[in-house]
Amino acid sequence: MKNQNEIDKYLDEMIEKAERKIDQLFARRMKEIKNQIAAMYDKYSKDGELSYTELNKYNRFRKEMERMAAEIHKDYRELLKMINDLMEKQYVENYLRSAYLYEFEAQVNMGFTIPSAAVISAALENPIPELRLPALLEADRNQVISRIAIEITQGLQAGEGYAKIASRIDGAVHFGRKKARTTARTEAHRVQVEGRLKSAEKASEKADLKKMWDSTLDARTRIGHRKLDGKVVPLNGVFKSLYGGVGKAPGHMHNAKDDINCRCSIIFLVNGQKPEVRRSKIAGKNVVIPFVTYEEWKEQLKKAG
Repeated sequence: MKNQNEIDKYLDEMIEKAERKIDQLFARRMKEIKNQIAAMYDKYSKDGELSYTELNKYNRFRKEMERMAAEIHKDYRELLKMINDLMEKQYVENYLRSAYLYEFEAQVNMGFTIPSAAVISAALENPIPELRLPALLEADRNQVISRIAIEITQGLQAGEGYAKIASRIDGAVHFGRKKARTTARTEAHRVQVEGRLKSAEKASEKADLKKMWDSTLDARTRIGHRKLDGKVVPLNGVFKSLYGGVGKAPGHMHNAKDDINCRCSIIFLVNGQKPEVRRSKIAGKNVVIPFVTYEEWKEQLKKAG
C-alpha cells in the first residue's frame, strides 16, 4: 500500500465482497420461501386454487409463517456475524495500514501496536443505541417477516395463483436484501473511518497531522459531498455539510442524509504531505528507496507485542 487511496480501494473491495455474500444469503432464502409456498399449494389447494380461508384452517397459515420466520431468524443471525466480522476487519486493516504509512512518511517510530479486543469492540459499537447493529437487524428482520405475511395474505385474499404470490415475495425479500446491504456498507464505512482517525490520533503524538475530505467522485456521490472534496481541517476539526451534518469525518456526520451509504474517505496530511513512499537519505541526499512491506511491518508489531 503506497497511499491512503490504495487502502480505501482495498477496503471497499472487501465491502463489495461482503455485499455479494449478502445477496447470496437472500437469494437462498427467496428460493426456500418459494419452495415452501409451492408446497402449500400442493397440499392445501383445490383445483389449483388456494384460498386464505382454506389455508387458515387448523392454524395452518400461522404454523407455516412460524416455520418461515424461524428460518429467517437464522439468516439474520448469520447476517449479524457476517457484518460484525466485516466491521472488525475494516477497523483493524485501516488502523494498521494507515499507521504504516504515517510512520514511513514521518520517518519516526510512532509506537503503534495491534489494537486490543477491547479497543476493537468499543470501535464497533455505534454510539447511538438504536443504531447499533443488533437493533438495526432485529427491526429489519421483523419488517421483512411482516411484509412477507402481508403479501401472502393479500395475494390469497385476491385469489392469486402461485406465480403472482411468488412475485409479491420477490419484492418483500428484495426489500430485506437492500436494507441489509445498506446497513453493512454504512456500518463498515463508519468503523473503517474510525480506524484511520484512531491511528491518526496516535501518529499526531510524533508528527503534525491535518485531515482532508476525500470524495468518491462519480455519479453516485451526493452533491454536498462533492463540495467537501479536498476540504482540509485541523486534526480535531469538523466538516460541515450542506445537508446539515457536522462531524469529524465521512460516516461520522451525525446525520442520515450524510452518513447512510457514504463512500467518501478521509486522508491525513503528515507534516503537510500525503503519505506516499518512504523517504531516506543516501550520501546526504534525499531519495526514495524500497522499504519494509506492510506485512513485514505488521509482523514486527506482533513480535513487539
